[in-house]
Amino acid sequence: MILQQLIAEKKKKELMSFIRSREQSNGGFSFSQSTPPTLEDTYFALRLLEELKQYSVSKQTVFYIAGLNRNEFPQPKHLYQLTIIYRIIHNVELEDSIRNKITDMHETVINNLSDLYYMVSTKELLMMSTTNLIKNEKNILSSAQKKQVKSMEEYKQLIILMKKLNITLPAKEYIRIIQNSQNPDGAFGIVPNSTSYLEPTYHALRGLRELHVFPNDIYQCERFIDSCMANIGGYGRQTITVPTLEYSYYALMSLKIIEEMKKDF
Repeated sequence: MILQQLIAEKKKKELMSFIRSREQSNGGFSFSQSTPPTLEDTYFALRLLEELKQYSVSKQTVFYIAGLNRNEFPQPKHLYQLTIIYRIIHNVELEDSIRNKITDMHETVINNLSDLYYMVSTKELLMMSTTNLIKNEKNILSSAQKKQVKSMEEYKQLIILMKKLNITLPAKEYIRIIQNSQNPDGAFGIVPNSTSYLEPTYHALRGLRELHVFPNDIYQCERFIDSCMANIGGYGRQTITVPTLEYSYYALMSLKIIEEMKKDF
């Protein structure tokens, strides 16, 4: 089933309208109609449009992206977001600039698991080698594995990283913890047994998909996600919360994962 069939046509149109409402007249996307555009909001907007098969990006937004000062975005997460949006607008020269920045490693410091996850993911997108971790990166990965309480995002990042790097992971333990962390409303909290939100729900689903298993109640999870859609078309972090591009992305990707699980597992 293609992604457009996951959402009723009316909901899809409302979501598209919400996304477009966050594009600024001078290009780029923002948190609200009255705030300046940001890299992060533009990233989530373009990912949403790509998933919805809306490949047209306005000239104003292309100019906004080309004019971003890459020196203002030194973190690996930023490099990953820039690489994605450069790919979406088909700007090979700007993609090469990220590749060169990564090659000059003293400009990019890896401090934690999230940094390592985004750096490996970015290198993979740019078809750069990801197999040889330096000592600091190995220590970060080892420390994250030993951490007693992990967030759903950390579980997702560990699962994906260890699979990419061909490192044996405790799959059964991670499956048990993530599945048992599902709340009665069907969603997941930032850490086990905490309040449900869309972003940890997405991270939990992504981790489980990588391990080829379902959440304990996939249908209740789907209902929670559907309940987060606002009247104006976007998705909020929870039911009856302000919709944003970020949470709309987590919602759409979560629904996509659920559909893939139903079809494949």
